[in-house]
Amino acid sequence: MPDPNNRPGGPSLILTAKSADKIQFFDAGTLAPAGEIDMPGSTHEMIRSPGGTKIYASIYGGGIFGKNKNPDRRIAVIDLAAKKLERTIDVGDNFAPHSVMMDGKGTLWSTAELGQAVLAIEPDTGKVERIALGGAPHWIAVSQPAGKLFASFKTKDAVAVVDTASRRLTGTIPIAHGAEGIAVTPDGETLFVCAHWKGVFHAFDTRSHELRSTIAIDGAPGEANQLRRVRVSPDGRYVCVSSHVDNFAAIYEAGTLKQIGGFATPKAPMGFGFAADGKHAFLCCHDAAVTIEFELATGRKTRQFPTAAGCEFIVSY
Repeated sequence: MPDPNNRPGGPSLILTAKSADKIQFFDAGTLAPAGEIDMPGSTHEMIRSPGGTKIYASIYGGGIFGKNKNPDRRIAVIDLAAKKLERTIDVGDNFAPHSVMMDGKGTLWSTAELGQAVLAIEPDTGKVERIALGGAPHWIAVSQPAGKLFASFKTKDAVAVVDTASRRLTGTIPIAHGAEGIAVTPDGETLFVCAHWKGVFHAFDTRSHELRSTIAIDGAPGEANQLRRVRVSPDGRYVCVSSHVDNFAAIYEAGTLKQIGGFATPKAPMGFGFAADGKHAFLCCHDAAVTIEFELATGRKTRQFPTAAGCEFIVSY
């Protein structure tokens, strides 16, 4: 069964512009604006519904991790065809929902940063179950074959492991240099975790949790605490890593984890999205309010387009 969190791209783009409280649409071919939605709060991350007709987007609220001055409690439901906010799901408290993912049974998962938990949400009914983690999670990733959710902590050198069927915390994986960006390959067999204060990322077996390798980010070795994000292309061929403070992105061949490209970015690179042709990807540069397109095989930047303030996350559909 295809992984709902690693869907192939399409002719349209949707991105979050969190500082402007907007969601924006673009034509993936021309990069021309194609509409926008004024959101009820600062909206950070998105995932498509299993049927592909809706987007679930986290309304995080004001501030940043650890300094969330006005935390929110909603998940937005966006109708892609109409390009409209359909409704919101109340997650039960001002938890500051952030990272969102789907499991194979159609459950929507979200971090609950201020509740030190993850949330299992039934999108149709709005029913929410809280699974305590004992720490504040920032990002999550799901392995469908292993039946596991992984949650990275910004304040601990660890990743939490949750069984998605029983909805129970089953253990933690120690992570050297802090845990930041996190992703699972489309086949569900490999977990990638970026370090927080060193220019490396780690590859783990999703079933045994064995550390397979630690990979250097050539071109961004900076040891400053920073957001690092990792995503795998939907075809499983490429791994992309961004370094927020170093203003750098790197591309790796997934099979060998050999770095095949790297490039300087506009200020504060964050979320990746993948084009329909399987040859290009997009990268939101938050502080510069631009998104760049680049070639996966080489890292060559090909195009760039402006966004509203605070672009963080992009989906091609």
